[in-house]
Amino acid sequence: MSANTNTILCRVCGSIEHTLISSTVSGDSDSAVYRCQNCELVYLFPIMTEEEENAFYVSEFEDYMEGRSGPGWESPEAHFRSYQAEGERRLPLVRPYLSNDDSLLEIGSSTGYFLDDLSGYVSSVVGVEPSMAYRDYALKRGIHTVESLDDLDDRKFDVIAIYYVLEHLRDPVGYLSQLQARLRKGGRILIEVPNVDDVLLSRYDIPNFGPFYWQKVHYHVFSRQTLTDVIVRSGLEVDVFPAQRYDLSNHMVWMMEGRPGGMGRYTDFFSSELESSYSAALNRHWLCDTLFAVATDID
Repeated sequence: MSANTNTILCRVCGSIEHTLISSTVSGDSDSAVYRCQNCELVYLFPIMTEEEENAFYVSEFEDYMEGRSGPGWESPEAHFRSYQAEGERRLPLVRPYLSNDDSLLEIGSSTGYFLDDLSGYVSSVVGVEPSMAYRDYALKRGIHTVESLDDLDDRKFDVIAIYYVLEHLRDPVGYLSQLQARLRKGGRILIEVPNVDDVLLSRYDIPNFGPFYWQKVHYHVFSRQTLTDVIVRSGLEVDVFPAQRYDLSNHMVWMMEGRPGGMGRYTDFFSSELESSYSAALNRHWLCDTLFAVATDID
């Protein structure tokens, strides 16, 4: 071990036994990535203090994400437009778990692009979004959006969606337990997170991908096993499914050029059958980039 085991501990199971995964973390020269030898969760240590975290998300997060994703991240209008395809990708996964009379809450709803898609499949949608610019944009589009859960008093929902939120949380088990208290009887929490077994990280030898993948805002990165464990620890039943977001073009650009940004580059001659076969192979072996989970209230 490269660090004092008395100071590095898994925030989920409390074990101090760990293995160093990476000493390079994007945006953070003081942290490293470890795997718990007890529950196998992959986690960042150390993480920001609560004060540092609050300040970061208020004043630095948009610039940080623009540096990773390119220009346009800060513009609500551009963000809403550019994420239309992402909302459409999610719909086939979530529709089997929605009913026309459901009330749905999304945590981290951004500009409301996904809630805009979902509004035709449920009775009501509400978003929680701390960014004032994104929240105001969603409100102007008629999407009910509040700053925090506290603004919703004791209101309960049939469905809660949290997309790419769980990996940012310092206490994922505790947070899921809080959300469970917001569910009506038999309610569902729909969760998506990055998959730590992503083929670009676990199988392909791409030197630049790891330093890009590990980042200061992702305190935990889940596998099928560890995501299941965290959700069960919170008192919910769960089914986990594989999903692939990025296409073969993206992977080829990573392999050839060692950088992101290749999505769709070769779709003019990559057939839909080729793309589907490649995604299906990754999903079959759980080497996909994304995990989709449906957590159900069992009380």
